[in-house]
Amino acid sequence: MIGAASALVAANAQTPLPYQNPDLPLETRVADLLSRMSLPEKAGQMVQVNVTRLMGSGPWDRGPLNTGFLEDVLGKAQVGSVLSGGGAAPVPNTPRAWAEMTNALQRFTLSKSRLKIPLLYGADGVHGHNNVPVATMFPHNFGAAAAFDAKLGEQMALSTARAMRATGVRWNFAPDADLGRDPRWGRFYETFGEQPALASSFVAAQVRGFQGGSVAATVKHFVGYGLAPDGRDRAPATVSDTDLRELLLPPFRAAIDAGAMSLMVNSGALNGEPVHASGRLLTNLLRGELKFGGVVISDWDDVANLKTVHRVASSDAEAVQQAVMAGVDVMMVPIEAASTAAVLVKLVEGGQVTRARVDEAVSRVLTLKFKLGLFEQPFVDETQADAAMLDRDLARRAASATMTLLKNDAGVLPLSSDTKTLLIVGDAANDASRQLGGWSVEWQGLPAGSAVSAVTIVQGIKAAAPSSLRLMFDSGTDATRLQRAARDADAIVAVIGETPYAEGKGDNPSLNLPVDQLEIVRNLRNLGKPVVTVLFAGRPVNLESVLPVSNALLMAYLPGSEGGRAVADALFGARNPSGRLPFSWPKTASQLPATLGTTAQNAPLYPFGTGLSYTTFEAQNPRFTAPLEVSLDVTNTGKRAGTRTVLAWTRDGSRERLVGWASVSLKAGERQTVQITVDAGANGKEVIVEGLNLKR
Repeated sequence: MIGAASALVAANAQTPLPYQNPDLPLETRVADLLSRMSLPEKAGQMVQVNVTRLMGSGPWDRGPLNTGFLEDVLGKAQVGSVLSGGGAAPVPNTPRAWAEMTNALQRFTLSKSRLKIPLLYGADGVHGHNNVPVATMFPHNFGAAAAFDAKLGEQMALSTARAMRATGVRWNFAPDADLGRDPRWGRFYETFGEQPALASSFVAAQVRGFQGGSVAATVKHFVGYGLAPDGRDRAPATVSDTDLRELLLPPFRAAIDAGAMSLMVNSGALNGEPVHASGRLLTNLLRGELKFGGVVISDWDDVANLKTVHRVASSDAEAVQQAVMAGVDVMMVPIEAASTAAVLVKLVEGGQVTRARVDEAVSRVLTLKFKLGLFEQPFVDETQADAAMLDRDLARRAASATMTLLKNDAGVLPLSSDTKTLLIVGDAANDASRQLGGWSVEWQGLPAGSAVSAVTIVQGIKAAAPSSLRLMFDSGTDATRLQRAARDADAIVAVIGETPYAEGKGDNPSLNLPVDQLEIVRNLRNLGKPVVTVLFAGRPVNLESVLPVSNALLMAYLPGSEGGRAVADALFGARNPSGRLPFSWPKTASQLPATLGTTAQNAPLYPFGTGLSYTTFEAQNPRFTAPLEVSLDVTNTGKRAGTRTVLAWTRDGSRERLVGWASVSLKAGERQTVQITVDAGANGKEVIVEGLNLKR
């Protein structure tokens, strides 16, 4: 049968088969190709392999592509998708090497594929094309959310997609639609904060941005990820139906409405049920209720985890059967993709997995490949890869928009022009890895000695400082030496922060800063000079020892490549900070949970939406101008121009929820009427805008 089909393809070399004709309807092309595929070919489309399995001399080696491995996995097993997981990259890790690698994989695949089905390559581009050292990296999501500007988020996603596409990566495992409601969780910084409305706006915007750049977006992790009561990554979670529908589902619904082409599954269990084996969630809820029609992909090795972690499957075969029949279309199997495809074939032949379910899944995968244009244009121009990597102006603008001023006693910031000598304290001030965070070149952050396209705070200050300003630096680890240095300074900028992390390795039950950073904080006591503390962190950390020694505190989040310039702009007043916290900042970990609507007795240190400015604003006369539109007058009552994001939320008993916002930029003394469109959930409820209550 295969031989006959091969002859048919050869005979039609000059006359395209229906699926090869781009003028035919998509559904026709998919149906025609599916009808020509064998069961092993279909199974190959339902697995994804990590690129290291195809490299060097072993499954985790990072070397040149190995022809023997390519033959085993892409040739014989006909695996249809490859990913770079955990920082897997070509050697050298350059844009051109990426393009050459993906082209080589594509050429090999097409040379072996009987039906010329192209390969689809995926990676985690969560804050830029962050697998490539020279690529511009943007602020991580929870910082980006502080700008309350989804259009800016869409621009960053589009820039990311252009860089990824230039290197042959057409499937992005982003955006993250999970909510950040427990900062102990190591993936907190990958979220857009605690409020579903804000997360929904950014998730939808990123879907539009990625896919506007011809890269498939993957909304993740459906559903209930990150809700473990102690903040442990991938731990089981329990959620009420009310919270599922009012908190967790809206960002996913927004992504689906925006046209997300794929979705990734929660690695954990929800209400006692592993999500990868839940037909109730992946079929009834996702397909039936939310009407998602794209590809569902597992997370890293999570089908095998049904046996090894969740213990609901007694064998690898049973794990595959459970996941596929529950609704998983593509299984991310980093090493054993070929053998998993073979297992799937046997399951179908034995009747444990239906042929209809396989055809359904493969149709979705083929649809994705057709939509991305891979059948018509499977290769990239290797000579253009380098030129697509940089977008520094956008990165600087984005990082500046995130800067959130939490404390500014006596107007210490912006730094006075009378400052003649500035002492910069802390190695984090000249450490790109701390401002980039996890998922930067490598899974756990920037490897030591990596050359990246990033501007540190020291570099940013040097570039922005007036020539008359004398700059000094001290690591801050020796109290006596720091005391001596401080005597000559007019002001001190102390830069502290977390070391990079990702996923479970970043879980932090205490919320404490690393020990070496706390040592610097202790050494800042009693210096007798104003101290401005700049914080790099992927979560709200414990500030019990930080606030007493800080006259000003600037939350810089994980600002990306241009973080140094953005911080310098804030310090010297070239940019007035306008960020507002997209999460609640607890006093300590013992106070958790602490989110919007927490009772006064358990009020967080900094409530959701906290953010100071170098000027002052006054809001007056809030009123409904339409059933779902609120207007109010905002005046800049200070002496500097500034931007204010006006927030609206509803209160229903003890439950509070963000329902709308709008930003306004005002010169000193200027007044404007601001209009806020609130979501339908505000109908009939009390609405609060900037602390002012509106009742219908």
